Amino acid sequence: MRTEEKTLIGWHGISAQVPAAWTLGAVGGDQKAGYLRVDDERMPRLQVKWSQGRVNLERKRAEYVKRLSVGKRKRPTGLEVDTEARFLSHRAKPKKELLTFAWRGRHCGMGVLWNCEVCERALIAQVNWLPEERYHKVGRGILESLEDHGMGGWRPWGLDRLGFLAPDGYQLQSWRRLTRYLELKLGQGDMRLKVARWGMVPLVLGERTLIQWYREENSARRDAVWQSQEMEIKGHEGVAAWGARRGVRAGLRRLIRRPAGTFAACAWHCPEGNRLYLVESVETVKGEVLKGVVDSIICHPEA
Repeated sequence: MRTEEKTLIGWHGISAQVPAAWTLGAVGGDQKAGYLRVDDERMPRLQVKWSQGRVNLERKRAEYVKRLSVGKRKRPTGLEVDTEARFLSHRAKPKKELLTFAWRGRHCGMGVLWNCEVCERALIAQVNWLPEERYHKVGRGILESLEDHGMGGWRPWGLDRLGFLAPDGYQLQSWRRLTRYLELKLGQGDMRLKVARWGMVPLVLGERTLIQWYREENSARRDAVWQSQEMEIKGHEGVAAWGARRGVRAGLRRLIRRPAGTFAACAWHCPEGNRLYLVESVETVKGEVLKGVVDSIICHPEA
């Protein structure tokens, strides 16, 4: 495996750069408390748990070491746990109170616990591997890349090689993951964001051009009035759409002289990756969120 082949995993502000062959295996919870697991074809590789508020790191590490040393049947696991392992420095993770640990035996790994002064969340994470794999450098690199909040008002989201930035306040509302389709919907108040990706583009488009596809797929929508035109996006054939939100809530906002919300969207076909991308946004200031999200997406390495 070439360690330079990385992909972004991002969920509720938790993010890390992991080997490109690894995928999101399981998630649970929300911004305040949750769990994330990243797998490859052999085993779970990265596990992260987070919660709001500070924890006693020494106590939590002792509890975790006990679980590693003694199995579910209260029998020794044979794992040798090293609480003196130092592979992640405070300089690499400023504004974090942290502890590290590692273990080896029939399986190996390294872990970190921290309290973050910025987002005020506590986190524990571990990377696992088999003894013959010698993933020490890989594991250290993953934990060095691990973050629990965004920067500059933007937060990373990513799975299955689809990574993007969304505004800090946007929370996950729903997501779908099918064989050739991936969709995430986020929102904050009346503002909405949708990011979607299709694979096997010829099957999606059929005999239609990209703009024909977009207009047909959105012809029945009732939440916005819009128009569209062809436009180059990220160096590819694309479609841009814009308009205004409509409906009961939009009408009420107009009555109280508040912006009803602008609608904007971009769709483009990336031939290099054989992928079709769509970003839609309803916001109060036209195009600000849409542009930031679209700019953050890397649809192929040269983009």
